Amino acid sequence: MDRTAMFEALRPFAPDRRFTDPMVPLIDAVADAFGLPPAGNGGAVQLELTEKDFADAAARLECSVAQIKAVFEVEASGAGWFTDVRGDILALDGEGGFIDGAHLPKILFEAHIFDRETGGRFRATHPNLSSARWNRALYVGGQGEYERLHRAMQLDRTAALRSASWGAPQIMGFNHALAGFDTVDAFVDAMKSGIRAHLMAFVAFVENSGLAPALRQVTTYHASAVPFARAYNGSGYAKNEYHIRIARAFAKWSRA
Repeated sequence: MDRTAMFEALRPFAPDRRFTDPMVPLIDAVADAFGLPPAGNGGAVQLELTEKDFADAAARLECSVAQIKAVFEVEASGAGWFTDVRGDILALDGEGGFIDGAHLPKILFEAHIFDRETGGRFRATHPNLSSARWNRALYVGGQGEYERLHRAMQLDRTAALRSASWGAPQIMGFNHALAGFDTVDAFVDAMKSGIRAHLMAFVAFVENSGLAPALRQVTTYHASAVPFARAYNGSGYAKNEYHIRIARAFAKWSRA
């Protein structure tokens, strides 16, 4: 028996056939006692970047390790993962489902992008998922964004995946080709596989967007980071001091 079969055997005994958070750790503990393998991506995810990861990224972009560390630190939105989330989301998708796993990449579901991707056909029936314009109030934040994604996937799976930003660098699903993937499904699978994939997707995005030369200009001087910050973040780069933050991060990593 595998873990999925065990959960399905017990499902008739769960309230409304849905597993709630208190039940999941108990069943997982029993499964662990019998040596059943981790669910989803539970045991195979690289959560921390290594020096080799950064060295490989720098070699590909022909920049210094300090330069790639600086821009990735600033442009990546903190840690790339939700951890210990299995019990919170299992009821949505089931054992072994798309969003089952002990570790999942951070996402943010963008209702205005889903609206664009679906031609507005869900705007009237699902206003929390499909909006004609960007609306900050629609975000729920944290792991709850997976619930929004899951509901959108029931309406249009591909459009939903294209409408979320993924992982540490928060690359939009519709930018999968710039990140080096032929399909959004391949991109998402990579984002779920480990943090190295987040870094290398960022590298591909920089490379395919023609930003590598600007990255190689970065030094400790704020002005040197302006070309990259402006191209990557748009006209709001100065207000948010992205160029200053990149230069400071470069100075820090240059001393490391």
